Amino acid sequence: MQQNTTFKIAQQAFDYLAQGWATGDFQPYIDMLSDEVKFWVPVGKQRDTSFGYEGKEQMSARLWRHKETGDRLILSPPDQVTSNDTTVTFEFESQGTIANQPFKGRNAISFDVKDGKISGVREYFGDID
Repeated sequence: MQQNTTFKIAQQAFDYLAQGWATGDFQPYIDMLSDEVKFWVPVGKQRDTSFGYEGKEQMSARLWRHKETGDRLILSPPDQVTSNDTTVTFEFESQGTIANQPFKGRNAISFDVKDGKISGVREYFGDID
């Protein structure tokens, strides 16, 4: 039962994140984040650099910067999903513009769920210059 609840919350977060990337309106996604959410990119050039964020406020600021700079992505529906009682990982394709440069890639994002909120986010988007 816990795994099903975790999956539903993570699926909604993915859908809201996809909507945010497509439209620039990340607020529904932000509303799902816990106040202490942790975000990091575990691989690629970004690992352990300025892509580590802690707290809803820092995460919100990051997302709104993407909106302000015009970054937009279209996320395909996930084609692979793995989950357990606390974490769900979605694999998908994305394409669009990041930092005024075209971007297309095979991606994965993991959501940790705790107390009905997203408490951790790990992105695997490859190298973004």
